[in-house]
Amino acid sequence: MVISHTTMETLTGLFQEDDGGDSWCFNYSTCTFKYAACQESVRPYLRYTSASAAWVLLCSIIVFFMKAGFMLVELAFASSVRDRRHVVILKHQDTFASAFGFFFIGFDFISGYSSPQNIPRSFFRLTDPMLWFFKFTFASNAATVLGGVLVTNKYKLRLPAAFLSAFFISGVIHPLIARLIWSDKCTSLSPYRFCTNFNNFTAPYACNYGCSETLSLHQRMYVLDFAGGGAVHMLGGIAGLVISLLAKLQEYRDSGRERKPITKPLQQRAGSSGAVALEEAEDEEEVPRRSFLEWMYPVSGGEESVSDAALGVVILWFCWFAFNCGSTESVQVGVEETSMLPRDSTYYPYYGIPSTIAVNMIMAAASGGIVAVAIAVWAQTRSRSDSVNANEIANGVLSALVGITAGCAFVDYWAACIIGAMSVVLYHLGCFAEYKLKLKDTARVVPVHAVCGLWSLLAIGVFQAGDPARCNLHAAFEGLCYCHLRLPQLSQGEIFLSQLCGALIMIGISLVSCSILYGLLYIIPMQPFVWLAEKVFFLTPKNTPPLWYRGGWLFTSPEDRCVPKGGRMFILPDTDSTDGVSIQGSHWEVRGRGGSSGGQYGSLEAVRGGVVNGGSGSGSGWW
Repeated sequence: MVISHTTMETLTGLFQEDDGGDSWCFNYSTCTFKYAACQESVRPYLRYTSASAAWVLLCSIIVFFMKAGFMLVELAFASSVRDRRHVVILKHQDTFASAFGFFFIGFDFISGYSSPQNIPRSFFRLTDPMLWFFKFTFASNAATVLGGVLVTNKYKLRLPAAFLSAFFISGVIHPLIARLIWSDKCTSLSPYRFCTNFNNFTAPYACNYGCSETLSLHQRMYVLDFAGGGAVHMLGGIAGLVISLLAKLQEYRDSGRERKPITKPLQQRAGSSGAVALEEAEDEEEVPRRSFLEWMYPVSGGEESVSDAALGVVILWFCWFAFNCGSTESVQVGVEETSMLPRDSTYYPYYGIPSTIAVNMIMAAASGGIVAVAIAVWAQTRSRSDSVNANEIANGVLSALVGITAGCAFVDYWAACIIGAMSVVLYHLGCFAEYKLKLKDTARVVPVHAVCGLWSLLAIGVFQAGDPARCNLHAAFEGLCYCHLRLPQLSQGEIFLSQLCGALIMIGISLVSCSILYGLLYIIPMQPFVWLAEKVFFLTPKNTPPLWYRGGWLFTSPEDRCVPKGGRMFILPDTDSTDGVSIQGSHWEVRGRGGSSGGQYGSLEAVRGGVVNGGSGSGSGWW
């Protein structure tokens, strides 16, 4: 590569500028090496060179394959055919909905990603297809994470609710957070708003601050989330938390309808008419609740499919390298002629940054895995179980990977080890909180993604303080900003304060948005829409009973089913008002204290006495 004299003067000036004591800009004199992000082939009106475009496309395809990893991890817990089918359908539908949401709303109109070519926004036209595909994989994964919450729960997300959930998370909620931390708007908290190139070209909406200006703290502060520890994982974990709380609320409401819950299997006896009758057995004493250690590390070693879980975690681990390393969005080829550079600097090309990220990921995952194995072996020894819970070790690795995601390019190797180990400890604390709250979270989505995603943001404020870490920070962003970053210097306390404020804002956006979305889906009843759809789309053929759905749009119910030929079909009433129930084919017969009743469609839940037999009968029972 031939380097022009102007380019070399620019590079030399970049290495030597801002040495004054009054400057708030970063001083490269503290770095033991220099990064060569700037080169003659980079032009302000192009976002990617040929090598960078190939790198981003390859990483985008690999990140998209994370869907397979999430699917296998969830299928490992699915114990029935219904659970497995639901997992597969939701994973496919997440992709469908997030594609439309991010295409029509999220990318151009909310996230604030700017186009170097200044292409005007228009319907069905993208300003930057390459960047759209890469960012789409992040938005889609944010909508996929929450699927592991209800794998074995009797309440499942309805398909319309799952579609709307993925659509709004990828099209509205994630882009709002991305606009806060990843756009180049001066009103954001993103470090990209300080970007310029070596020709003093400022981004269209960036803050054009000079290094000698006096800036207040809120003008200097910025939030660091390099690969989406908060924008992707913490968002998905908080969405899973809201769904888990609403599922617990629905379970509480359903249990309140039952005056005396059934705790023993129903015993069968033959009736005088030859029909089979069901008689409720006496209540069984409550089984004492297991301790936290027995709950998290069962003696049996866990009931999940070890093969599916292991393969899913390895796939996620593999794709995570593209998730984090690909966030550099560039592999700029370094300058070959280094003789004209200052002799006091060791040349280090920008394409070394993805390697630094990969090493940090390996060290964090290895440290977290060692801690997870130690805890699992201790639990096995204490409980005298036959085997170690392999699922908790896998979750420990995933927790460490989430913990290093936000600061993977900014921290030293020793700090990555501590972050990974602490992630596993915080994961267990999150599981303890779920145990105390009695939340049903099958795949531990909330501890892995929400708790460790928060730690991923805060860990930067703890460990991003030394000079090597600051050099990594500026070198990474200079490659992204082409090629000059005037990032204000912050003290360690100011960095932690910035990260804490950014984390609280992300939590607020995620929690409020998800609560509104899922709350509306929870309270809006579904049955009126079903009746309307039956009439408009002719969903009820002739001589076929209508459909019945209880509750709102968010969860399926055990009482959702087609009505049998003899009348509306509900779950048998769990009250003491029913003396006997007879079942003959598709006909229901209820013998009670209050006379008899019948009609075309009979509700067993409403009837306190009477007879419902094939849709015909007479009496005075109430409905």
